[in-house]
Amino acid sequence: MFSLFNYVCQQRWTFLARFCFLSMEGRFTYDVEYDLDYAVQKLLLYYDTPKQWPLAYDQTRSCEERESLLLIENNQIINLTSASRTFRSSRERWWFIAVSNCPSSKGLSLKYRFWMTNGPSDDIWFQHFSADEFYILHMLIGFLLAQLTLSIVCIMCGRELKARQLLHSTYKMFITSVLLQAVGLFLLTVAYGKYANDGVGSIGRMFEATSEIFYILMLILLGKGYTVTRARLRSRSVVKVTVFMSLYCVTYIALFTYERQYFDPGKVLYVYESPAGYGLLVLRFLGWMTFVYGLAFTLKHYPEKNGFYLPFFFFSSLWFVSGPVIIILSNHLVDKWVRETSMVGVEHSFALLGFLAFLVLTRPNAANSNFPYHVRTSQIGVMEQRISGQSEDSLSPNHLDLDRFPHHPYEPTLRYSNPNGSIYAISNGAVH
Repeated sequence: MFSLFNYVCQQRWTFLARFCFLSMEGRFTYDVEYDLDYAVQKLLLYYDTPKQWPLAYDQTRSCEERESLLLIENNQIINLTSASRTFRSSRERWWFIAVSNCPSSKGLSLKYRFWMTNGPSDDIWFQHFSADEFYILHMLIGFLLAQLTLSIVCIMCGRELKARQLLHSTYKMFITSVLLQAVGLFLLTVAYGKYANDGVGSIGRMFEATSEIFYILMLILLGKGYTVTRARLRSRSVVKVTVFMSLYCVTYIALFTYERQYFDPGKVLYVYESPAGYGLLVLRFLGWMTFVYGLAFTLKHYPEKNGFYLPFFFFSSLWFVSGPVIIILSNHLVDKWVRETSMVGVEHSFALLGFLAFLVLTRPNAANSNFPYHVRTSQIGVMEQRISGQSEDSLSPNHLDLDRFPHHPYEPTLRYSNPNGSIYAISNGAVH
């Protein structure tokens, strides 16, 4: 990690940077310049035990009290010059770098360059990364390759479903979510590969957030039977889903805003350690409850669909609940020097497994008896056109009801001649 700043303030003690160093491998190189009028300024190195940095960062303490927490024999107080230091500790440890000039009446003024590394110059995988970020780049590359493979398979399945006129809007949401996740992973991988704070990483996380929003919307709609047992939702359900998803989007925006504007750089915080972060976790649980409520009523009226909905309920509930539970536990139980790496692995693993489970459950082949869709998009389109031209009460009872599909796993009420020889073709009322 490289930092270059020209710093001026009226305070006599201030925080500058933090980095998680490996024992013996970590190296802190510094080059500091300042005017003689501001002599003598000192670098202060605090480590992450409760008796050091948390006490030093207490804003009620004076400059002298903050300096008194350090031990000169541990080389934690450095008279400014150009040099480097290595660190010896029992584990990876966060070090917090501050500067002070307690006798000064002018404050602080300095120009400094910091190089904080955890490996030799030819080690591109670890040198510039803080120890809490080790292996994140490796994991992102692996998840990206898996997500790209998944995206290709999803597109192929989408083309097959389109040829059979079974590419419903919920499956389009699924494909969109998968592709957005792939774009987000690509941008995050680029950001970590360059190790640059240029906004690419933030945009990548926004793509991943949008992917999650599409995925949750798809799960809730499918739970209510949309495109599986009905072609439209009741007005009241539409309002509820719209309000919930709007609130979810606003909370995600608040999360990114809070992280950028209000996260204290002097504290090691994870993105969910904020009011917006905990609010998002609460909304995930509310989304799961909404999903379960809708799915229960769908299965009550369409028990023949349990081949799809029972495994769908299992993996969707696991996706909804496990992520927030693990995040809450990690915020309180996982050590801060491994939290970032572990959370990147957990979040992306659950996202990938959720996509993969839905893809397997909805694969359009003859061996899949759990395939959920049985009414073709062309039938729904024809019915919508007929309804727009006359009242629903005047339609024949044999016509497809947009609010309630027929009670058969695959056979629609309206017959359709399938030129493609689909395995879901209808001929003389039988399923082929």
